[in-house]
Amino acid sequence: MQLGIIVVGLGTIGQTWLQDYAERLPALAFVHAAANSKRLWRWPLPQDWQYQREPQAVQNSIIAEIQNLEQQGCAAVVLDLTASKEVSRDYLAWIDTGAHIISANKYAGSSNPNYYQALRARLQERQRHWLYNTTVGAGLPIQKAIRERLDCYDAITAMEGNFSGSLSWIFQQYRPGDKLSDWLRKAADIGYTEPDPRIDFSGMDVARKLLILARDAGWSLQLSEVELHNLVPASLQQVSLETFWQGLDMFDAAFDRWRLEHHPDANQFCYIGKVEETSSGNVRAFAQLQPVGADSPYAHLPPGNANFIIRSRQYQHNPLIIQGPGAGPEVTAAGVQSDLLELLKRL
Repeated sequence: MQLGIIVVGLGTIGQTWLQDYAERLPALAFVHAAANSKRLWRWPLPQDWQYQREPQAVQNSIIAEIQNLEQQGCAAVVLDLTASKEVSRDYLAWIDTGAHIISANKYAGSSNPNYYQALRARLQERQRHWLYNTTVGAGLPIQKAIRERLDCYDAITAMEGNFSGSLSWIFQQYRPGDKLSDWLRKAADIGYTEPDPRIDFSGMDVARKLLILARDAGWSLQLSEVELHNLVPASLQQVSLETFWQGLDMFDAAFDRWRLEHHPDANQFCYIGKVEETSSGNVRAFAQLQPVGADSPYAHLPPGNANFIIRSRQYQHNPLIIQGPGAGPEVTAAGVQSDLLELLKRL
């Protein structure tokens, strides 16, 4: 059976995947359509697609194209390459219409427990697959390692790492005396941050990734239970994005005050997330900026690289460590392609 691909999200990751992989798919797979927040087009995209402004009911169009593929005797997969909460709420309708899903979008995996459980139940009921390896660590095989541990009747006890590719890239280069906002601007310019970088600096991006991994490990956790260190000062948290960019002097001043108050002698920092099972059997998760010494595994990573540590009953004192590029459109697009190849194997 052939597999028709509907790409949702034509930002940096979507365009990178289409450019690098659309013409190099296995024989049984083909791109059928692509959509942004305004319109859906049959593949290939028209040359002027970026200038077509006439709005369209995109969700209805996606469902219509899933049905179209089924009528042609093809399986359908939707690649959600957005960072949209609204798009993640369309998953149930896509599954009901018959599609499999591959996500780079973190919202479904970190959604409220009721929606998450409904999504899992619907996938099982409709016998559809949902792959989302790029939601944590770009293309690094973190979730695969967790599944292998559980398949071997092991039990995860703790996971930690520098989960935010943007914060890792920034703090691997920032040193006291620099303006933190200078590194923020550079990261945003090369596409490492979320469109609104406050999502990164609030710790919420790390919290969502911790929640995804915690659920994969079999732990019950909610987003509100993750302890967050928000690096955005309160005066800039609720203002418009434009006002935030205009207020970076306040951003720098707030960070410098925090650094001098809590870690005046630290030379290097890393934003680390950790989720662990405590001795009492509860699950604790936190995300915070920490000083790192020269002997830390986070101290010598190349900019943009990630370090993840997984402890389990069998890997307790000598943990499983996964390192490599943890951010960037190229490695994320490659991770999406890896999920697509895995889906083809399952089908």
